[in-house]
Amino acid sequence: MNETNYRKPIGMKQIVVIGAGNMGEGIAQSFAQAGKSVKVLARKKETLDRCRQQIGTNLKLFAEFQLLEEAPEVIKSRITYITMAELSEAIRGCHFIVETIPEVLADKKELFGKLDGCDPDVILASNTGSMTITTLTEDMKTAYRVVGTHYFNPAHIMPLVEIHWGKHTSDKVVQTTRDLMLQIGKKPILVKKEIPGFIVNRIQGAIFREVSYLLDEGIATPEDIDMAAKAMYGFRLSCIGPMEADDMIGLDTSARVSANLFKTLSNRTEPSATLLDRVNKGELGIKTGKGWYDYGGKTRAQVLDMINKRLLNQLVLFKARNR
Repeated sequence: MNETNYRKPIGMKQIVVIGAGNMGEGIAQSFAQAGKSVKVLARKKETLDRCRQQIGTNLKLFAEFQLLEEAPEVIKSRITYITMAELSEAIRGCHFIVETIPEVLADKKELFGKLDGCDPDVILASNTGSMTITTLTEDMKTAYRVVGTHYFNPAHIMPLVEIHWGKHTSDKVVQTTRDLMLQIGKKPILVKKEIPGFIVNRIQGAIFREVSYLLDEGIATPEDIDMAAKAMYGFRLSCIGPMEADDMIGLDTSARVSANLFKTLSNRTEPSATLLDRVNKGELGIKTGKGWYDYGGKTRAQVLDMINKRLLNQLVLFKARNR
């Protein structure tokens, strides 16, 4: 089969999510909330149990913020939890598969190799945040039906999904994937050329490189950097994009500031020394109870609950502005 023979499955109702970590939880929830039947796969039963529990907690919060059209129990009933040992049976009859396994090239290529022989009209999607689809599919016979759907953490709250594709991906697959993202209430954007990191991660990478420089040089504390983001540029970016902000400031002013500032910005190519010091100490963030901040013995679920409530307030506003 070549790409011109791809046939869109009718309805796109049967979804498989491979990987039940932070991203898998949110992606599965988003599909189930939109009325899709979802199978979540992971290697370990305990991972699936944690995923089930977290989705239940998430749905209670969504109900609290009046963001559900159905009862949480109805949505949860659409999700089935299955171990990877049953992969072949689990994907039979599905329409769309999205993988959210860790960002290890060999592991992702091995998984796509296993999926290469499934029904040729099933779309295979990757939630990779850095790898190109051409790289992931170089050994596949059915590379035409592989597309990138890059969600953002927490995936059940963040509206954006970046859609990107490889040199063999069918235009029909890209369009069908975009239509599906719109169906489930996401805001898809298209990455028109293959580039590592796509759009958002490249922008975030540039920001964090400068943040790293400010930290390493002792110019600002983590707390003050976060406040600078939340009380100014992040505050504005939540409703006014960078190109709109440039128009508001004036492009002539923007050009002058850029000419003065760009030459002074960090151009380092390695991670921050301050960051690596934290990593070497085992201070990895929420997962270890301490990172840039000390979470004082709070559980992962407690910290996520606090963060999710703040983001859900933002989601309510975003939905009101973008109806």
